[in-house]
Amino acid sequence: MNILIVIVAVGVLAAMLAPRRPARWQRDPLPVGIKARPRRILMTGATGFIGQHLCRRFIAAGDHPLVLTRNRARAVDLFGPHVTVCNSLAEIADDSRIDAIVNLAGESIFSRPWTASRRRLLIESRVSVTQSLVDLIVRLQHKPAVLVSASAVGYYGVRGDEELCEADRGRTLFQSQLCQVWELAAQRAKDHGVRVCRLRLGVVLGRDGGALPQQMLAARARIATPLGTAQQWVSWIHIDDVLRLIDHCIDHDDVDGALNATAPAPVRQQEFAQTLAAQFGRALTLRAPEQLLRRILGERAQLLLDGQRVLPVRTLASGFTFRYPNLDAALADLCVSSPEEMPRDVLYDSLCPICDSEMNTYCRAATRAGRNWQFDDVATRPELISRYRLDLPTARKRVYVLADSGRMLSGMEALCAVWSGLPYWRGLAWFIRLPAVKPSAEWFYDVILAPLIWRWNQRRRAATDGAASGLR
Repeated sequence: MNILIVIVAVGVLAAMLAPRRPARWQRDPLPVGIKARPRRILMTGATGFIGQHLCRRFIAAGDHPLVLTRNRARAVDLFGPHVTVCNSLAEIADDSRIDAIVNLAGESIFSRPWTASRRRLLIESRVSVTQSLVDLIVRLQHKPAVLVSASAVGYYGVRGDEELCEADRGRTLFQSQLCQVWELAAQRAKDHGVRVCRLRLGVVLGRDGGALPQQMLAARARIATPLGTAQQWVSWIHIDDVLRLIDHCIDHDDVDGALNATAPAPVRQQEFAQTLAAQFGRALTLRAPEQLLRRILGERAQLLLDGQRVLPVRTLASGFTFRYPNLDAALADLCVSSPEEMPRDVLYDSLCPICDSEMNTYCRAATRAGRNWQFDDVATRPELISRYRLDLPTARKRVYVLADSGRMLSGMEALCAVWSGLPYWRGLAWFIRLPAVKPSAEWFYDVILAPLIWRWNQRRRAATDGAASGLR
């Protein structure tokens, strides 16, 4: 406990005294794919949960995203030089080439009570952006081929056990009307020769966003937490299938209209909670009372307690194949610990005596353990750092590891990958990766340790160069 207190205190001190943390795209490097004719894709909502994954997917495929956002600094932090960022559609010239538009923008529907002003904001945040995109399409000399616009299964309203497909109509509830006006705004693009795909998203499951991370906290504690009667339906979809479905819509000229972005096998809330908890072993069931949730959440409780049994009929008919059609496989992929990232190449600044000595220690340990790892000065691998758009001074400030999986790790995550593959060091990697320790350890490396070593080495080299100049 004392160690944890010290780590937290160091993290707080770091936030107050240390320099700005390196950008997210430098800490979690994005590989840039190569394509003969990159697609230029305009995205809204790129800094959100789905948008971040989709933007990284486009970049890795060699496409060029054009990100529309109100928060330029956040987009630059996430994606750096890999995207073009604009704050207004007015910045896009009439003769610009845009191959596709993906519209994911919208205020969070669950975060605040549905007061009259909140309802207006929820509608305005979706409809105004969508209308602006249609206005852009009108003035573009070269029209995009497709507009992929998000919607939600809330379109169908509260329907009990009724099986629902894309042909079913909406209801008069607010969540349904919100989706209806959103889709109608997107449909206007058809009048200008643009194919429109309206994705009615279910509950999107991912490790780093949406509802699943919060639910996993209880599941890790061996507690299953069904909501209300637990008989309501959960229409879900794995984040990877969402990204693949969006690509499917862009790539196939014969796909349009409403498409349910839900797996073919919806489950009841009871089954969802038990399947999630089972990923971590036997669990105690604690039900969240329906009346309590309705009293606390008001009308928003519909989103949790009155699900929809949605089937992706048109989605499957379009030729799309789900990678995760069943909940067991989806949760097994998302909940199990990530497979160990074994290093292939370890890149570091050999001009720093501290870094060089440390990496030589690891190199000798790797040789004794029979690990065929390559330890290189980062300057000797320009093809790698250029693929991630990293300049040499930036790359020298951190340790980078190219894993066997092809993923580039950096900083504390890179060191943990090295430690976990070496005898006598695995315990340190295990400790650093503990959920209570990892964020503070990464912060300490990013804003205290790495900058401190870099500044010391710069001063040392400057003093050495000065002394050499004096001798001459």
